[in-house]
Amino acid sequence: MKQLPITKKGIIQPDYSNVLSKTTKIFLSIICLNGVANSLSSIFINVYLYKLSQDFYEVALFNFISYLIWAPTFVFAGWLSKKTDRRNGLIIGGILQLLFYIVLLLLGSSASTNIILLGLIFGAGSGFYWMSVNTLSVDLTNQTNRDWFNGVNGIFSAFSQMIGPITAGWIITAQPGFSGYQLIFTLTFILFLSSLSITFSLPKYVDKGTFNWKALWNINKNVEWRHLSKVFSSLAFRDGVLSFAVWIWVYMVTGSEGSLGNYVFYTTTISIITYYMIGKFIDQKNRGRYIMIGTIGVSLAVFGLVLDVNFVTLLFYGFAAGICIPLFEVPFNTLSLNTIAKFDNRGKNRIEMVVSRELALSAGRIPSVGGLMLIYTIEENQNLWVASYLLIVIFIGLLSLHFLRNYRRNIIG
Repeated sequence: MKQLPITKKGIIQPDYSNVLSKTTKIFLSIICLNGVANSLSSIFINVYLYKLSQDFYEVALFNFISYLIWAPTFVFAGWLSKKTDRRNGLIIGGILQLLFYIVLLLLGSSASTNIILLGLIFGAGSGFYWMSVNTLSVDLTNQTNRDWFNGVNGIFSAFSQMIGPITAGWIITAQPGFSGYQLIFTLTFILFLSSLSITFSLPKYVDKGTFNWKALWNINKNVEWRHLSKVFSSLAFRDGVLSFAVWIWVYMVTGSEGSLGNYVFYTTTISIITYYMIGKFIDQKNRGRYIMIGTIGVSLAVFGLVLDVNFVTLLFYGFAAGICIPLFEVPFNTLSLNTIAKFDNRGKNRIEMVVSRELALSAGRIPSVGGLMLIYTIEENQNLWVASYLLIVIFIGLLSLHFLRNYRRNIIG
């Protein structure tokens, strides 16, 4: 099996070309196939569970359990990657994703009574998969082509998110009962199986060593990294809720999977254009400005939902998010990867850095989704409680700009 070019110390030899290598393109194809698979089902898994249970709490519980198991799984995946081939995260994550859809299909209408089991499998698979993706994204790119890599990845992600949900919505509405859901879950299983098979064509990268727990602890003593970790946590607090709640609200308002698919189609079309423009023409000097505009724009869009959750405010949110999320996501992802590369001790502690970032993200997502879950246990004045909670989500999301300013000040002075 082919090996990636490595130095004497076993670290991938950096390629400073601004052109994506063949290996990077294979890696992108894996990410894109997974993106298509997720776009078909990820939104409708939540809708499926809601339709079965008729309870938003159950959907929030599924996401909460997923995020809760995601964090320790991510850490274990990082430890395992230092012992074996770094592709193993993709492989194990792919197998767990396949298992999730097998269990989901077998459970059928009883899926809503097995929320914890489904959440555990889904979260564990995501932990393994994203640990490997985040590590290889640094390994297989450099400072000259990361914006382009993130831009291309964003375009494919937005394109799949545009086509997947509308296709799934049509299939579901065209089939009687829940048979449409069974069909899209089966198609998703096939796509994940295809992605897993391509993973084995990636060059093998074995950098055997021990997971440096001390490095993981010490990096949080660095002022620059601490500020960036706070940015991760505050953005994750906001996005943890929005990552699934918006789709359920759209379905609750329209009562139609087809309408939800159309909603996602129109809003993500905007994302495709924005991702391309940002990835192609981004100016490194203006990264901070893009991040600020994007963050404030998303916050304003969420404020519309505070006033009332109806189709107009949801449409406004989708339109604004389609522009603003790429505005901060592409430059911020590049900034994150560059910072990891800065502190990873020439690649030796790269996995530890990626794990540290994930723990910061989990510190935001877990309490965020947990809080929304608890809100939906309150029966009286539920709309008022949800609106109040969204104000908290907006405030914490905006705190990221304060932490980012401290981060930049620390670099400059």
